[in-house]
Amino acid sequence: MARLRFGLPLAVALALSGACRRPPSPVPHGDAAPATSARTPSAADLPAETSAARGTHIALLYGADLQGEYENCGCASHPLGGMARRATVIDQARAEADGVLVVDAGDLLLPERFHAPRKLPPDAGEVVRRARLLLSAYARMGLAALLPAERDLAIGPARLKALLNATHLTAVASNLVDANGRPVFLRDRIVTVAGMSIGIFGVVGAQPEDAALWKTWGLATTDPVATGREEVRALRARGAKMIVALVHLGPIGAANKFLEAVPGIDWAVQGHTGMQLQPPSVAGGARLLDAMPMGKQAGRLDIHIVEGGLTFKDRGARAQALAIIADHRQQLAELERRASGDKHTERTDFYQQRRQAIGAALVRELESARQLPTRIDGSWYEGRILPLDESVPDQRGVGLLVAAYNAENARRAAARLPVGIALRDPAAPEPSAEIRPEDVGQEKITRYAGSAACARCHATAARFFETTAHAHALGSLSAAHRDRDPACIGCHTTGFMLPGGTWNVALATQKLEHVGCEACHGPSLGHISLDDKQATTQRLVPQTVCLGCHTPEQSRRAFDYQNARAAILGPGHGAPPR
Repeated sequence: MARLRFGLPLAVALALSGACRRPPSPVPHGDAAPATSARTPSAADLPAETSAARGTHIALLYGADLQGEYENCGCASHPLGGMARRATVIDQARAEADGVLVVDAGDLLLPERFHAPRKLPPDAGEVVRRARLLLSAYARMGLAALLPAERDLAIGPARLKALLNATHLTAVASNLVDANGRPVFLRDRIVTVAGMSIGIFGVVGAQPEDAALWKTWGLATTDPVATGREEVRALRARGAKMIVALVHLGPIGAANKFLEAVPGIDWAVQGHTGMQLQPPSVAGGARLLDAMPMGKQAGRLDIHIVEGGLTFKDRGARAQALAIIADHRQQLAELERRASGDKHTERTDFYQQRRQAIGAALVRELESARQLPTRIDGSWYEGRILPLDESVPDQRGVGLLVAAYNAENARRAAARLPVGIALRDPAAPEPSAEIRPEDVGQEKITRYAGSAACARCHATAARFFETTAHAHALGSLSAAHRDRDPACIGCHTTGFMLPGGTWNVALATQKLEHVGCEACHGPSLGHISLDDKQATTQRLVPQTVCLGCHTPEQSRRAFDYQNARAAILGPGHGAPPR
């Protein structure tokens, strides 16, 4: 069985296919072969839950990379996120556990850095107002520690410290120092949760683009590994029985290297990368946690200490297997419903292929689940990623903060005052959308030419395509302020996180913006350069290409391939030129 431990590309793919919705409760299902129907089998067909003693139950609630978001994403279907929903999840944990620890690994306050190229900063008063809302909301949730990272420090270290003091929140940044080498925030803290002494520390790394700004502020960082080792030693000497590290060091893999070099850490929450780790990954002697960006999901780790033991086993493998099995059975039922009502006979093969693929996966998953242990002796943990969807109600206390903030937004907008914290575009004209040679390179754009290049030979088709919704797909995200959300732009740009495309959000939205020619017809750099080995352009576009983005969860109505196809065909683009 493939367990859900994945980085951002797969996470985005699953989000767009509906896997980010709350998994259904594991219910009994049978073997899926040949997977031609979605019957509900008997309970004997599915392995039982793994049993374990409860012990002392501590719930660790964690987040990172909120990036200034305080409400749900506003998606047409299945909107996710919101601080008031996050507060409800934490309240639920308090009702279930003996104690709760809430932490955040940074990039809480801003969506972009103030010094982003070709951008102007938002209104300073609006930055403070949004920061006060987010910090006040976290204060109501009982946040134990925040690691200030680059998108928090960008509001100004002095301003950040004042806001933290005003909201009575604690920041820990063990390796962040001023020009004299003195700590800017607390190096660490020890809290007692359900009788357990827990030490918390954090390490942050300056990103290359931040170097000049940090120098202006007189900020620097000490070596994170040396600092981490010293923190573990100091916290243990002061009585910490368990250690939680907040790690915000930049690229994917940096946290793993840090944890491998710093023994003695039990749990680590990662920021900056925007990954989803479920179940937690193991790095060195620690378990690494991450719950994706933009505040759409909340991470929860349930730690059960049985008879004082501090060596933990992962109980989540079986629970995760059952959730995946249940979700696949639900997909089969939905597929049968759609197939029975579909009058287009040309789709028969598509439905049959999907039945076989899901059915084969179910057979493998059921067999793997049966081989997992049914009982855990001693201490254990179970990690969950909780989608903050419409099934999670707003917590009243934080909901009132949000309502008051939105009411002030309305008053400011009526008075034509600045509202919001998005970076502003200057009046200067935008650069050409055509890809330049310097944009092409390793880990950048290597197979995509861009729609402007296609238009050189297909001018008539390009002129018509500009009249379609696909050609302006990024605009709908811009209007909702989601045009930098990695979980959204994959279906509103071309080639994002695909082989030969780019992982860079700015490059994707500037050079491969909108749903361009290559989003449907495939990467065309090889076609344009007459390189037969790289030529992957296809003239006819199969329905499966469309269904990758036009999923039931992300569409207001059922996707009709024939009508959708007719809407983007016209003179020179699938039809004779006039």
